[in-house]
Amino acid sequence: MDARAVVKAPTNRPPSQLLCPFDLQLWAVDRMLNFEITDDPHYQGLELQVFDDPAHGRGMAVLLRRRDDGRLDIYRQPGLTLESEMAQVGGELGEWREAPIDPARFEISPDGIDLDVRFTDVAGRPVQARINDRNGRPRHRGTMLAPVGAIIEDPASLSLFVMGGCDLVRRSGRAFDVRIDGRPVATGRLPVGWLHRRRLVKYTADPTVVVCNQAHDGPVPTVDPQAPGDVEVDPRSGGIAALRARNGGHRARLELAPALHVTRLRPRQAIEGTWRLGIDGDPAVVAGFWTAERRQDVVELALDIVRGWRPTGLPPLMAAVTGLAPVFRTWPTTYRWRGTVTLGNQPILTARWERKGDQRDESYRRLTNSHSR
Repeated sequence: MDARAVVKAPTNRPPSQLLCPFDLQLWAVDRMLNFEITDDPHYQGLELQVFDDPAHGRGMAVLLRRRDDGRLDIYRQPGLTLESEMAQVGGELGEWREAPIDPARFEISPDGIDLDVRFTDVAGRPVQARINDRNGRPRHRGTMLAPVGAIIEDPASLSLFVMGGCDLVRRSGRAFDVRIDGRPVATGRLPVGWLHRRRLVKYTADPTVVVCNQAHDGPVPTVDPQAPGDVEVDPRSGGIAALRARNGGHRARLELAPALHVTRLRPRQAIEGTWRLGIDGDPAVVAGFWTAERRQDVVELALDIVRGWRPTGLPPLMAAVTGLAPVFRTWPTTYRWRGTVTLGNQPILTARWERKGDQRDESYRRLTNSHSR
């Protein structure tokens, strides 16, 4: 996509306030593992996240997705500094609790993983997972965009989980025992398991979580053109050309073409352009079109996603999965962001993401036999 239009800076006007109705965050997670649960009456999925950085501290969080309402119950080790807003990345929050997790071992080596986790949920049910698939042979891992956003009906943000160093647990491992309330549970599975001998248990040694445009109701952030920080200001129009975010050795960039300067729109003026969101070496993990239209002192904004993830360089099994389940590539295109800026002495932004249409891609659930009850 390439927008050739240029928004020219008006002449003979006093300087106008540079508003930034967009936001971009990059969250640091050290390690992550998740899987679907097919036969438990209480939960339909489990995820482990390990943190080891100055902002969060060191420790583990366990996320359990309820089967009845899809909410996430999150249990975090004492001393781990997390914000409840992070839960909104994966869906609506249920329980948000500190809990002892002991043991809490999650080690990733070149030849596989060694995991031993146990805690008790809010209903008193013990939850435990023991997985070890190390065999001394180095693994060929890839980078995947997890389709987490595909199951969220009321998204609080566009949240992209990029799973670098991603692999699937081997069936030939030394240990695989996942239990809830003492009962073994089954995980989702891939077809022709006799051939690839993998479990549908995904883990990543280098996850990146990029959060774009969280839901907002309040004053619009402003940018000082002389000290714009992580905002790139277009020298010709004075508008916002891009936003950047960095964390944990990763980087993200939200680029607009042409640049946007909300307060320089004339009444009844409408403009449009393209945008793309790049992460690390991929300049456009998702991309689409944007529009802005001013009516009196109200500016209506929209970001529409029309191009989803295009995987490259995946190991054969991951390439097959993303090919057989289009949801990996297409789920972002079901998202649209709308924002309303009310101009005045203190401009106000009201903004939300929404899901387009009422048809949801069930290809991954059908492929993996992980339908919700």
